[in-house]
Amino acid sequence: MAMTFSPSSNRFSRRALVGSTAAGGVLTGLAPLRLPGVDAAAKVPTSAAQSAAPSPAAWRTWLLASPDAVRPSRPGAVSSDEIEELISFQAHPSADMTAAVATWGANPIMAPWCDQANQAFKEFSHSGIVQSRDFGLLLTAINDAVLAAWDAQVAYNRPSPAATDKRINAPAGVDPSVPSFPSMHAAVAAAAATVLAFLLPGAKPGRFDAIAQEAAMSRLWAGAAFRSDMEAGLAIGQAVGARAVARGKGDGYGQTFTGAIPKGPGFWQPTPPKFLPPEEPLAGTWKPWVLEKNDQFRPSPPPAYESAAWQSELETVQQARDPNGPDWLTQTSVARWYQQYGPFVLFSGWALDLIAKYALDAPHAARVMASLGVAFADQGIAIWEAKYVWWTERPVTADPSLVPAFPTPNYPSYPSGYSAAAAAAATVLSSFFPHDAVDISGRAWEAQNSRCWAGIHYQIDDDTGMLMGRRVGSLVTALARADEAAGAM
Repeated sequence: MAMTFSPSSNRFSRRALVGSTAAGGVLTGLAPLRLPGVDAAAKVPTSAAQSAAPSPAAWRTWLLASPDAVRPSRPGAVSSDEIEELISFQAHPSADMTAAVATWGANPIMAPWCDQANQAFKEFSHSGIVQSRDFGLLLTAINDAVLAAWDAQVAYNRPSPAATDKRINAPAGVDPSVPSFPSMHAAVAAAAATVLAFLLPGAKPGRFDAIAQEAAMSRLWAGAAFRSDMEAGLAIGQAVGARAVARGKGDGYGQTFTGAIPKGPGFWQPTPPKFLPPEEPLAGTWKPWVLEKNDQFRPSPPPAYESAAWQSELETVQQARDPNGPDWLTQTSVARWYQQYGPFVLFSGWALDLIAKYALDAPHAARVMASLGVAFADQGIAIWEAKYVWWTERPVTADPSLVPAFPTPNYPSYPSGYSAAAAAAATVLSSFFPHDAVDISGRAWEAQNSRCWAGIHYQIDDDTGMLMGRRVGSLVTALARADEAAGAM
């Protein structure tokens, strides 16, 4: 199955954008993160995520009580029919089989599913705040499926196909000494498909099940798993996915807002061009993952309407949107670039690049991505809780002559959700990949400032959102350190 989304291509689009603008000095000058495989002989320092032998049995699971909670029964010996099936697949691969093996055998293991999710969320017009919830459920489910499959592989240690029969060739990148029961790829596929089907009820029935079946079968076509490995992996993934669905059904999403919208000067009003009603006013009440209270990081109120501080904030936006300003072209281009992709696509893509750069194994990769997903989810809750406490008007309402770089989103201005998502992601990724912290933080800074440059946020919105995102990210990294104390390092 061909994939059309590539986080790496986004980075190069950004690089071309920066190089094509006259006032490039306003940017941080960040180079794209190094692509894996550019220099096979190059040595890179080991990240904090995988600095010693892995011990995932002690790690946090988000949906399961423990990695062994859905452990399958002990498998029997592999049948001769299973062996012959793989020999036949390897002897007579079709073009479709070869393509599927290449797609679903990609590293990191969850990368193709992140692509599927990004495409589907765009197709069904999931907004940023909804995507924050989406990624929390999806990436925690993938994490728990990986750990559950790893647990059973260690517990049963059934030989892989290549270790079972010398006529079966281990595919590139697969260590034949690693057990294949249950199939980790199948577990991830079933978990991801179950969650995506729940999150996207408008999708064609069976759409994600069919994709999961292809992903699982690709390991048979590659000679990396037996059919019984696949079936056990699918069962694990379905069980994990069901737990994610149960959490999603009870997290408060989908409630109807019946409150009153404040009226008067300085309060949010629908903005041009569509003048839509406020989006997800109750997102701040959704069930969090790490926040003790949804208002745990609620900021102080923004500057009083028409105060000197308020006027200063408005003037900053007006200056940023002045087409005669020295940095207007560059800032506008960068703002539109960040808006095109959004924080969840960009930072999850950069996370996958870092995972590949440091060659993290599947449990370590899943741990990084789950931490990122939880940070995405809870920063959204924290930000939306504050937005609908203060109901701050947008710059285009304060100055109707303002021309933003793109239409203003339909929710209050203070604080900025994009800034918080970028900061939360940067905090998490900097903890796992300290050698890349300066680069990661620079990207977050640029993403944060792009909102004021676009004319849709005041600078205080961006600064406050950044601080809140860092605080949420720090809660997540504290849990990761607790894993390390339990033997994750």
